[in-house]
Amino acid sequence: MEENKEPEVINNEENKGAKKKNNSFSISSLVFSLVGLLVAGLPCGIAAIVTGIMGLVKFKPEEEKGKGMAIAGIIVGAIDIITVIFYTVLKAKVVI
Repeated sequence: MEENKEPEVINNEENKGAKKKNNSFSISSLVFSLVGLLVAGLPCGIAAIVTGIMGLVKFKPEEEKGKGMAIAGIIVGAIDIITVIFYTVLKAKVVI
């Protein structure tokens, strides 16, 4: 008599990494921050920080990748905001 054998499932780290998708909030955070550097610093910087925090909060490490993009978006978004504030203060002092 033959026994019914089920196929063995191999579950290694290489197979898990292939199925991960990008976190959309992380991507949008990075895009907002880079656009903020070039065009509109304050609104894009705020949007980058908000979407970056949302990306970190909703991040599922076993299903998604992109945590570094969210962190980079938050950092560059903060640089956007600081740059706009610094520029505004310097411009106001020069006028007076």
